[in-house]
Amino acid sequence: MLVTRHLRRTCRLDRRNRALERDVRHLEAVEGLAGIGRWCIEWPDRRHLWSQEMCQIAGVPTDVAPNDELLAHLMPDGMVQLEVTLAAHAPDREPYAAEFELLLPDGEARILRARARNVFSPEGELERVLMVVRDVTEDYAMVQQVEEEKARALRLAEEARREANTDALTGLASRRAIMAALDRALLDAARSGKPLSMVMFDIDHFKEVNDQNGHASGDKVLVRVAQIALRHARDGDLVGRIGGEEFLWLLSDCDDREALDAAERLRWAVEAGTHSQPIPDVTISAGHATHEVGEGALSLFARADAALYGAKRAGRNLVARAA
Repeated sequence: MLVTRHLRRTCRLDRRNRALERDVRHLEAVEGLAGIGRWCIEWPDRRHLWSQEMCQIAGVPTDVAPNDELLAHLMPDGMVQLEVTLAAHAPDREPYAAEFELLLPDGEARILRARARNVFSPEGELERVLMVVRDVTEDYAMVQQVEEEKARALRLAEEARREANTDALTGLASRRAIMAALDRALLDAARSGKPLSMVMFDIDHFKEVNDQNGHASGDKVLVRVAQIALRHARDGDLVGRIGGEEFLWLLSDCDDREALDAAERLRWAVEAGTHSQPIPDVTISAGHATHEVGEGALSLFARADAALYGAKRAGRNLVARAA
């Protein structure tokens, strides 16, 4: 009778052991597929136990025990990181995360992320720390790649915006940019009650400059005139190239008399500034207009444009006031 019971008990234990071994194999297979390793730290004596997949993650044979010497070699900095995290979470009874660095035997650095849980004795003493560990190096690389691509996209968008708002040849504001600035300046003038003026100017006989000297020389003239205009612009002013040899200068907090003086100074500066340079001598004609109450951007622009062509009809190298 006793022998029979013993045999039955032995058979049950064998079945359970085989089932347990099968479950362990299944668990290890699943861990291998998921790239997850198990790491157990017996806390009082700091004894480390690794699963086969954890050994593979660390790049060591599966029969190698993770002793202090091996850990010091694989984790010269990472072990300190892990110890600090585990010590900080030693009282915790809920799962927590840890990240640390590991050096593979070939010297390649990897980043590991662990999900850890503390196991306590009935007396409440920390007995061991159970961790599931995953190599997240590629995750970080992917995040870095996404961030780099995002930064590149933002940089390209900023370059595109800057190109759209800047005249490529002269570096002045583009027509689009300065017309948008005119709309904003009118709103600011309406709110502040301060005057707003504009000077529209173009290079006299510019077609002849191109025809006689070539477009390369014509480009140099445009750049030189732009440089002179920028030097005469005040803080808060904006100068743009609105097409061909035509330019627009917005002068905030500037009344009609001040706009005339500014335009005359610019006219004299262009005449003198190109005469002393190794480029064809040129002059400019200019028309200036000051914003009137209730006037829109198109009307102000049209009055300055009409004044410019009035100066050209009067003989060029002149400044004319808008009607």
